[in-house]
Amino acid sequence: MRSFDDSEGGHWQAALMEASFGNVLMIFSRIGADGVLLKPLDAANFSEAEQLLAAADESRLCALLAEARPWN
Repeated sequence: MRSFDDSEGGHWQAALMEASFGNVLMIFSRIGADGVLLKPLDAANFSEAEQLLAAADESRLCALLAEARPWN
């Protein structure tokens, strides 16, 4: 799990979740707010997704957040 701030000063946490058929989702939750966003990742497996999350800087996390959609 990673914490980061968006360009508007919002505090977020990003975490990974294994989905069906080997897919991996990045889950975003805003600290102090309701709702969750998700972004499917182009990762070969969960280990690769963990490496992506660990290596991502704040600008990369913000870019992934911008592509995320609400969890229904």
